[in-house]
Amino acid sequence: MDELSEASVAALRRAQNTIIEHSLDRISAAHPWYRTLPEASRKQIEKVSHLGVSMFVDSVEEPESAAKPSQIFSVAPATLTGTITLGQTLDLVRTVLDVVVEEAPQAVPPEDHDTVRILVLTFGRDVGFAAAEVYARAAEARGAWDARLESVAVDSMLHGTPAEAATRAGSAGWTHRGPVVAIASRTALGAIATSRLRDACRAQAGDCLVSVRGDSVIIILGASPEAPSGPAGPHGPHGRPLREGRAEHGLDEVALEIAASLDGPTVVGPVVPEVDHAGLSLRSALAGLRALPGWAEAPNPVRADDLLPERLLSGDELAHEQILALVHEPLHAMGDPFEETVATYLALGGSLEATARALFVHANTVRYRLGRVSEQVGWDATNPRDGLMLHMAVLVGRLAAASRL
Repeated sequence: MDELSEASVAALRRAQNTIIEHSLDRISAAHPWYRTLPEASRKQIEKVSHLGVSMFVDSVEEPESAAKPSQIFSVAPATLTGTITLGQTLDLVRTVLDVVVEEAPQAVPPEDHDTVRILVLTFGRDVGFAAAEVYARAAEARGAWDARLESVAVDSMLHGTPAEAATRAGSAGWTHRGPVVAIASRTALGAIATSRLRDACRAQAGDCLVSVRGDSVIIILGASPEAPSGPAGPHGPHGRPLREGRAEHGLDEVALEIAASLDGPTVVGPVVPEVDHAGLSLRSALAGLRALPGWAEAPNPVRADDLLPERLLSGDELAHEQILALVHEPLHAMGDPFEETVATYLALGGSLEATARALFVHANTVRYRLGRVSEQVGWDATNPRDGLMLHMAVLVGRLAAASRL
């Protein structure tokens, strides 16, 4: 590329202040959003524009020693990347470039017009790449900081108080009050896969936190505020009575869908009312993940509540409370005939006739009582897996009653 003469460089130097003024006038006229920015932000953009034109003239005068285009943004604080978008920044660069392309050639002799245009366009291209690099670094830094905030929020759910969990979640971007559910998965995710997972979660739920820990990932989901509330019908998944409203049921289904997309064993915790109680769902999911090897035939993903027997045997104290609340208490509330029928049926190996003889009732009565239990409690004693759940619940209930004597 031909170098400009000293006379042309001097002419550009004399014209640069006028070009800068015209560039700022063009920016204000062409971009209405620019006029709505705070004064401090506009002054920073003015500094960037002034430095850009000055550096262009410097690069023409001394190409070898001129500063790199990326240094144009050194006069702007990092917070400016959060005030205007990359697209808006590139619009500003393009506007200034248009003015320089129009006016700079007119400041030099006719024989240097084409050379100046080429120099301007080359410099403008480099400035555009520099802007993209600045925003990329800012996005990377924000991503790392956001990931740290999310991990701290998850830690507070595990080890802190409910109030602390809510506060930390708010600091990580949690905005809504409503049902919450946790997902724990044994899978390794890279930075790109984590970002895609976070985007997928936010597209399907109102709020989300994603924390990657070595070969595991933890996800906390919150129901969208648009999710409907109210009864969802008499039964939920697997025919069990659905005590939650539609928002809770919808969040549970979203959690299962997201969990199914993960490549590894995954456990979905129970839905809890608000983010303050997210620790309950998270501890249940993590305990389920630890106990998962005990159920070789478990589906994937699986709910933590379906792993209560394995969690109980692995020493999970929370499972003890949950099996009492979810299984034994509803069974006990149905009355002694139903609880005794279930206990006897399971103790006698699932024989209707033997149970009927032991209780001095007809086999149809046994069948009726077991059916009622299945409808009311949600677990069917005639199903091997559900029978294990009910058997464990009966044993835990008896031990709990004995400890109170």
